[in-house]
Formats: sequence, structure tokens, C-alpha cells
Amino acid sequence: MFYIPFPHSESRIMSKAIPTVNQGNKHLKSKWIPVFLAAGLFVSACTTQKDLLYLQGLDSAGEELPLQLPDDYLIQEQDILYIRLLSYNQEFNNLLDISETGTYAIGEGYLYINGYQVNDSGYVEVPFIGQVPVLGITVEEARERITRKAREYIKDPVVIVKLLSFKFTILGEVKVPGTYQNYNKQLTILEAIGMAGDITDLGNRKDILVVRRTPDSILTFHLNLLSKDILASEAFFVQPNDVIYIKPTHNRIIRINIPTLSFIFASLSTVLLVLNYFK
Repeated sequence: MFYIPFPHSESRIMSKAIPTVNQGNKHLKSKWIPVFLAAGLFVSACTTQKDLLYLQGLDSAGEELPLQLPDDYLIQEQDILYIRLLSYNQEFNNLLDISETGTYAIGEGYLYINGYQVNDSGYVEVPFIGQVPVLGITVEEARERITRKAREYIKDPVVIVKLLSFKFTILGEVKVPGTYQNYNKQLTILEAIGMAGDITDLGNRKDILVVRRTPDSILTFHLNLLSKDILASEAFFVQPNDVIYIKPTHNRIIRINIPTLSFIFASLSTVLLVLNYFK
């Protein structure tokens, strides 16, 4: 066996031409960094089925759950009431022009023109009767007060009182945000969200904010629609003038910035490829 030594200069040239194993691994790892970052971004932007299911935990059929019934709404300033006076005297009915004949297109303009607004002093002005204090009492109590005062002028009066200004506002991650009018006596948070077209896939169902104005203060509630415990919440039933806000999930922020982040990753990958080529 013969041993032929290489000159010192040639061995140095070959050592530069042949990359070491550590250098190759380093280049390989740097090449896959953008891929790993993109994969992590994709996983964090995903929404699971568990994040979309309402009232989780209702497994057994016929399960009885506690329900927090709402307190009767107390009339506030600027509320609009529907007040109708009836009498067995047809001439009096004609005088008030409250005949049931004819149809009307019910809208915000009609409610404002034909309703009776509670003034800043808490009184409502009723034709032929005058001012009646209704601030801070229920609609039924207001009807009783108006009936008692109507007896002073009308024989055996029949009084109908309804709240016309039962509206609520829903904002955030719903398909049709806006202000809605409700004509039912009760309205749940699920029905309110349904009127707005349901929550989008990017809405946070675990933290629904409800802002409620009372005669004395502003109350806030946080509801988790994924839990059946929402049925026992004080804010499960919507009150007039409630504001419901659906917060976005962190996925929304990521999805909004995906085009920008994709451009950054693509640029970074290109720079790494160019650097590896010239090394």
C-alpha cells in the first residue's frame, strides 16, 4: 500500500469546496424555518367545532335547568308608549279617532308620531286626561295609573298600554349588526343574535358583552354561549335599550394579517435561498 500525501495548498482548497455535515444541517434548518412558521400560523388560525357549539353540556334529554326570569321592565325617560283609550260611548271613540278600521305600516316613524313619549320629568301626556307620572314603574302599573285618571273623565274606560321602544343594538362579529325592534314581551340573547343573522365564525362565543342602562346606573354582563349556565344568567333575557357586543377571536386578527404575513414569509424564504446559494 502506498501513501501519497497531498500538498498543503491543495488540501486547503478541497476543504473549502466540500461542506461539512454541520454546515449542511445548518443550511437545511434555516431553509425550513419559514415552513415551520407558516404551519404554526395556520394551526393557530384554525377554529374547532367545540368553539362553535352553543349550550354545551345538554346531553340528557328532558333535563330541567334553572331559568332566571327577567324582572319587569321599569319605564325610563324618552321611552315611547302605545296608549289606547276605549269607551262604550262610540261618539267618544270617534272623537279620539281610534277606530280599528284601516291598516298601518308599522315603522320607527309611525311609532314616533303615534306613540306617547315619556318626557324628562317622567310624565306622559295623554289626550283628554293630561299628564300621568310613569317613570320607574312597570307597563302594567302605568296602565293602572292611566285607567284611574281616565275614570275622572270617561265612564268605564278600557286602557291599553304597551312599550313601543323595545329596541336593542347588536354590534361586532354578527352577520347583520344594527339596531332591532322587538314586539314581544320577552326576548332571549339567543333570539337577539338570531335576528342579527347569528355570530360569524370569527366571533368569540365565550365572552359576549351586554351593556344595560338602568334608571340609576350602567350594568355590564359577560355571557358564555358555549355553556348551559347561560340559562341562569340575569342577562339571558334582553331588556330594552341593551347593547350586545360580540368580540372577535384572536383568529380574526391572524386571518386579517395573513396576506401580509404570507408576503413576509415568502420574502424571507427567498432571502434565505439566495444566501444559501452564495455560501
